[in-house]
Order: sequence, then C-alpha cells, then structure tokens
Amino acid sequence: MVSDTTDPVAAYNEFIREFRDEEGNFKYRQKIQEMTVQGGISLTVDFNDVIKFNPELARKTIDEPKEFLEAGNRAVAEVVEIEDSDYAFTTRDFFLRFYNLAESETIPLRSIRSEHVGKLIMLNGIITRATVVKPLLVEGFFQCLNCNEIMIKAQEERRYNPPHHCENPGCGRAGPFKLLIEESKFIDWQKVTIQERPEDLPPGQMPRSVTVMLTNDLVDTVRPGDRVSVIGVLRSAPDFSQKSSGKLATFHVAMDANNIVPEEQEFDTIEITEEEEAKILELSRDPWIHTKIFESIAPSIYGNEEIKKSIALLLFGGIPKVLPDGLKIRGESNMLMIGDPGTAKSQILRYVATLAPRALYTSGKGTSAAGLTVAVLRDSDTGEFTLEAGALVLADRGICCIDEIDKMRKEDRSSIHEALEQRTVSVAKAGIVATLNARCSIIAAANPKFGRYITSRSAAENINLPVTILSRFDLIWIVRDEPKTESDQIKAQHILRLHTAGVAEKEPPIDKDLLRKYISYAKLNSHPRLGEEAAKRLEEFYLEMRKAGEASDSPIAITARQLESLIRLTESHARMALRNEASIEDAEAAISLLKESLRQVGIDPETGKIDIDVVMVGTSSSTRSKIETLMDIISELEAENQNKAVPMEKIIEKAAEFGMKRDFVERNIERMRQDGMLFQPRAGFIKKT
Repeated sequence: MVSDTTDPVAAYNEFIREFRDEEGNFKYRQKIQEMTVQGGISLTVDFNDVIKFNPELARKTIDEPKEFLEAGNRAVAEVVEIEDSDYAFTTRDFFLRFYNLAESETIPLRSIRSEHVGKLIMLNGIITRATVVKPLLVEGFFQCLNCNEIMIKAQEERRYNPPHHCENPGCGRAGPFKLLIEESKFIDWQKVTIQERPEDLPPGQMPRSVTVMLTNDLVDTVRPGDRVSVIGVLRSAPDFSQKSSGKLATFHVAMDANNIVPEEQEFDTIEITEEEEAKILELSRDPWIHTKIFESIAPSIYGNEEIKKSIALLLFGGIPKVLPDGLKIRGESNMLMIGDPGTAKSQILRYVATLAPRALYTSGKGTSAAGLTVAVLRDSDTGEFTLEAGALVLADRGICCIDEIDKMRKEDRSSIHEALEQRTVSVAKAGIVATLNARCSIIAAANPKFGRYITSRSAAENINLPVTILSRFDLIWIVRDEPKTESDQIKAQHILRLHTAGVAEKEPPIDKDLLRKYISYAKLNSHPRLGEEAAKRLEEFYLEMRKAGEASDSPIAITARQLESLIRLTESHARMALRNEASIEDAEAAISLLKESLRQVGIDPETGKIDIDVVMVGTSSSTRSKIETLMDIISELEAENQNKAVPMEKIIEKAAEFGMKRDFVERNIERMRQDGMLFQPRAGFIKKT
C-alpha cells in the first residue's frame, strides 16, 4: 500500500495491479483479463477498495475528480497494454468507472448545493427522460481554405468554434475554415434526466431533477422508468436568458457521469439489519403469520377484512414467468374497489401508498393518459422529441394506486389497458416507437355510476367503467354502506376512539415499518412455485365451476383468466410465509377470496347464479337471451308494419308477453340505439339499422 499521490497515474496503476481481495486474488488484474476477452473498455471498481488500499488517493479523487479520473483512465490503459498489447493498440480508449461510493458522498437530489460542484458524488433516482444517442465532437480538425493548413481544436462545454486565425506563419488569415468530419474525433453522447424517487419525495413538494451526460459505453444502458445510481462529477453552467442583455449570474447544475448503475433488485433501497432479518425469519415461522399480516393492514380503518386480505396478497405478489417461447406471464395482481361514498376507499389507497416499499398514488381528474403512461416532450436544448416516464412506469416493480378511476376522461382511462394485462407501456408518437416496463400491481377505487350501488342491477351496470377494463382486475370488491344498528354502533365507537384517543382499538400485530421490510425481504428472497397438491386443488375448482356452464342455457361461471388469477394469489399467499412451495392451504385461501369476489360482482341479479360474463362482457347470459328475444320482437313488428318504424309502446306491450318489464325494454333499446343497432327516425318510434 502506498500513500504517495503526486503521480496519480502511478498510484492507480499500482492499485489495479496490487489490490487483492479477501481470498488473496488480484481482483482487478483478473477483471482486466475478463474485460479484454469480452471486448470491453471499462474497468468497474468498488470505491471502498480504493479507500482500503490508498485513502489519500480516494480522498483526492473525490475532491479533484477531473485530474484523478483522467489519471485512472490512463492507468487502466497502461495495465491493459501489459496484459494484452494487441488489444490495447486496437482499442486505445479505456475508462475507470466507480460504483458503491461512500455514504457521505451519496447526495440526495434535494440536497445538492454549490459546495458539491466540481466534486465526485453519487445520486440515486429514476430516469424520467432520455435523448437519442448522438456523436459528440471532442477533437476537431480544421482546414484553412486559403493555404490548406490543418489545425486541431478541442470542443468546450459541448460547443466548438473554428480557430480565430490560421496558424501558418505565411498565412495568418482569420478564415474561412472547414471542419474535416472524417479526420475529427467523435464519441457517443446521450443526455438523461434523473428525478427523485417517489418514496423520497416530501409531501407537497415538486420532485427535483438533474441532467446527466452519458458518454462512450454508458449510452443506452438505461431507459425511462429505470431506478439508477449515478456516479459522476457535478458541474455548473450559466443560465441563458434571451430577454436579458448580459449573462445571468445564476447557474444550473448538470452531471458528467463516470458510471451509471441500474438497480437490478426490486427493493434494494430498503436496508434490513441482521437483527431485523432475524425478526422477519421468526415471524415467517409463526403459524398465524397470515392472520397477523391481514390485521396489520390499515388497522385504523374498521372492517373491510376481505379487502385487507386482497391488499396483503397484492403487496407480496405472485411470481412472473417467461416461457420457453418468450411469452411473459405477469405475477402482479390488480384490484378494484367500487363503493358508496364515505366507505374509506381513498384512505385505504393512501395507506397502501405509504406501506408498499415502492408505490405511487394518483387520483381521477388530475390524471391524464400521458401522466399515467409516457409523455413525448420536446427537448429544450436539441429541439428533438424525448420520452418522459409516467406514473405506471415510475411504479415499476411496485404498486400504483389510482383513486376515482371513474372520474378520469374516457380516452385517458383507456391508456391503462395494456399496463393492466401486459405490464408494459407502448408509445408510437413523433417518430418514437418504444415499449417501457410497467410491472406494477394496480389498486383502483371508484364510485358506483348512480351514486350508490343498486343491488337489483348487475355490477357492469353499476360501475362506470368499460368491461374491457373490468375484466382485467383479478379481484373486484363492492363496499356498501348499509344501515345496521349493531355494526353502526361499533363503527361509530371506533371512529370516536380514533378522534379522542388517537389510537385504534388494538395495536397491529406487526409494526408498520417492520411489515414494510418484511414485504421487501419476501419479494427478494421468496420465489414459491405451485406444489402438486395446490395445482390439483386449483384444477378441481376450475373444472367444477366450468362444469356448471356446460348446458346451452347455463351461464359461464369462470374462465382461464380467473384460473391465472388464482395461481397468482396462491403464490402470494405462500410468499407471505416465505415458503418455496405453495401448499393446498394457500390454494384454498385464494379460492375462498375469489369466490367471495365473484359472489359480489359476478352474480346475475335475475337468476342468482354466478355468471362471469357480467364482468367479462357486461351482460349476463339470461340478459343476452332476453335481448335476443327483444330484437326478434322488433323484427317481427317491423315486418307486420311493412318494414316501417315501430311505435315504442307496441314493442313494450309485446315484450310484456315474454315477461320483460317496461324499465328493462326502455333501458336496452336505448343502449342498442347508442351502439347503432337501432335508430329513432322520430320521437316514440324505433327501427332496426
């Protein structure tokens, strides 16, 4: 180990050649050998190793990064030349890239100050925007058009100017000069924007962002929505204002990246100590772990046990799969709450947004399609279009809570179709065609179409959402506000206790902070697969439910989409106990939850039977049969009336003979008129199109 840093190239050269790991191996010499075999140009170095080997070198690299990073690059080139001179000759440019900077050098985006300018620091955040990769001129060859003298000039601050005058003593003119593109040196360049992570954002604050310049092999390694750690040198540049006559005295900051490291793991931002890990493992062995987790979800909200169970399963999530043919099956589940006003739907969503290790909350009218998915914006510097990630992309591998989903505009709401099932967000605008990951569970809440839920009508009629969106939710819950003296009294006492004592009736079995870490630990370390008994039980349930719909006039109770939901919920239930295999107990828990959800929303109000078409199609099989009869009645009356429009009263009178009520006939004729199947040539008359 040396402490001399007067020659930084020699100091880094010695570090690369002499540093040994705990097993006594030459760590970075081996890395250089691997790098030359793989055709790489960057040596990635754990900054903690530099601190261990030469603390003075590490300190000066932080304080004087420009000089010492260039020295590190030259040192890498020297060692590569020793290891493989042919490769060094053909490649020429090599880079020393750091990761894992000390905690003191990891600066929150909100805490960047002038003292950090010119220092090597690390920032953590989300990539929200990225430009296309462009060639950046670093060394320009200029030719004087008078005497053909060739001069070399380097660019400064991404701008270049031709020489002021010809360097040929016999010429000395001020131009004109021509840039020789072929002889000049270019490198790859890309600009990205890194923004604060949602969980780090203080309430009521706008997220801060910093522009980061990527060069050489760092370009195109990240895309919007990725969570990253960026190590680089913070620099300042003047703010330019076209309105002012001179230059402004204020400057903005940007970063020249030395390295950018995507966060591969889902929740590595949450630190779990050994003591907490021991608590988590002890909890997982508790036979009542599932009950304890359910009771720890939103303890200050009274009742809603089934919803709390569903939320717990969504927080843990199933296992995503990639099949041999490349087909991807999602592991995340979706949940929808439809409830009367004042049933704590928004409170539940707010709680989930604070409990989930990674979550975003958004609400109704304040949400647009671009804000949810991805926006295409024009870059202020280059004038080109770039992508900016929306809420679903930023919540990747987490949970997105959408409140008042029924209040969103129809065209905005339709943008989540793809994210609900495929877990991606695609964009094709302004010449940009891209697909971004949106691997998040979606929990949405909405009010019934008529203000309160009407039990005599089907779920699809009560919910102001298209069936194409409804069918993509694994679990749908109806939260009704029905006056009942006994339950009302308990609820009133619970609310009054919260307002007076400030605590729930009983403490949650698992502390919120520990539960958050438990979820994080489970998602990182538990990947259960479906056991034989569990798979057999799910198969039996599926076939049993399907068998009920074999008769020609029977409703279809369940489809393959619900079977996949059951598999996800079963895996989630097993993950709660950190098991590696889902048992029959997990399958029974998932079946019980899905049955209850189907009982609430999949019931045909007329027959009382479970009919999945109520959710999947929007009309039950019995209703469809009546609508077909109604169309036959209209056709028959038209034929009797010499193919002319039929009076509405006559249709209602004829339909009554088949047991159809006036309200049913009027409602369905209006719906078919809106769909273009019927039209109204004049008031009170109906005709088929």
